[in-house]
Amino acid sequence: MDIEEVKAYAKLLKEEDLKVLTVKDGDFKIHLEANVADAPPAGQQAAPKSEAAGEASSGHTVKAGQVGTFFIEKEENSDEMFVSVGDDVSEGDTLGVIEAMKVFNDVKADVSGTVEEILVGNGESVEYDQPLFILRPKED
Repeated sequence: MDIEEVKAYAKLLKEEDLKVLTVKDGDFKIHLEANVADAPPAGQQAAPKSEAAGEASSGHTVKAGQVGTFFIEKEENSDEMFVSVGDDVSEGDTLGVIEAMKVFNDVKADVSGTVEEILVGNGESVEYDQPLFILRPKED
């Protein structure tokens, strides 16, 4: 892969308003992320999304316990995620992490159930009490 291909991917990221773009070509892998300084503040993004999520689903909402950057990937530039939609989780399972000041804090399931929705993308800024997941509680 040469610099022109990298520039083309960067242009695609910007034109399509993507937050993250990862491309694999054989042994070569490139991971691009949009500049968060160009994005509106997280509070402005979160409010409409939260209201829509509350109206759209009657499941159990798992919310952010702090302000920071949310990650659903287990490791940077990894394809392995903590959970995916449709996964069964138990109370206490780690669903993702929130990084604040270089400290990673687990986001844990507070009920057992099935992941119905993931409301925040990998690498997105989150506010305190912002909905992150909708779980369908397990019926006993």
